[in-house]
Amino acid sequence: MQKNNNNHHHPPHLPPLSVSLQPKPKPDPKPVLTRNDTALSLAVEKYYSPLTSPLPATPPPPPPPPKHIVQFSRREEPQSAVVYGGGGGGERKVVGAKKEVVVKRVGVVVRVLEIVFCVISLSVMATDKTQGWSGDSFDRYKEYRFCLTVAIVGFVYSTFQACDLGSHIATGKHVITHRFRYQFDFIMDQILAYLLISASSASASRVDDWQANWGKDEFTEKASVSISMAFLAFICFAVSSLISGYNLCNRDLY
Repeated sequence: MQKNNNNHHHPPHLPPLSVSLQPKPKPDPKPVLTRNDTALSLAVEKYYSPLTSPLPATPPPPPPPPKHIVQFSRREEPQSAVVYGGGGGGERKVVGAKKEVVVKRVGVVVRVLEIVFCVISLSVMATDKTQGWSGDSFDRYKEYRFCLTVAIVGFVYSTFQACDLGSHIATGKHVITHRFRYQFDFIMDQILAYLLISASSASASRVDDWQANWGKDEFTEKASVSISMAFLAFICFAVSSLISGYNLCNRDLY
């Protein structure tokens, strides 16, 4: 019993506590970085960054060069054959402009000749009358009337065309502007040329028949002069039809 009581009052043995009176060591203070040290550390971190820098973007390929499309108008097609020595488009335009001026001037001269020949033909035929018992007049024969009528029509038409060409050369504008002007000029020149050669041939056959039966006189001589002028007018209208055909084929479509 006594032993049990001693065990109850005395606690188990504990190790002795050691108390140190020495002061604890202080941690090292953080180094103060200056402005130069901070910039140097940032530069070092940036240079030795563990992250891989992205690859530079490749520039897009350059666009293909534009294709040059050369367009030729209908007027420039015959002018290219006139230039020698490999001239450029400017030289072709100059040559074409000179050719156009020459064609217009020739056209004016031919129209003036048409006027002259038609006036002489119609004036001589209109005065072809003789007096006396053997007198005669042109209006009694249909061949002479036909020649006179065609000469009058040719005179009026050639006068109008000469005025139109003169106005176009002086001002650059036509008296009457219409879309079928080239076709009209070409057709009228052809018609008048055929009418003049037909009238001249018919009147010449009448003069030949008269002289075969009655001989030469003043009446037949005047008729012969009128027929000769009508034939020359036919040649001029034939030349005008060639010029009109050239203008029709080389007209500006745009």
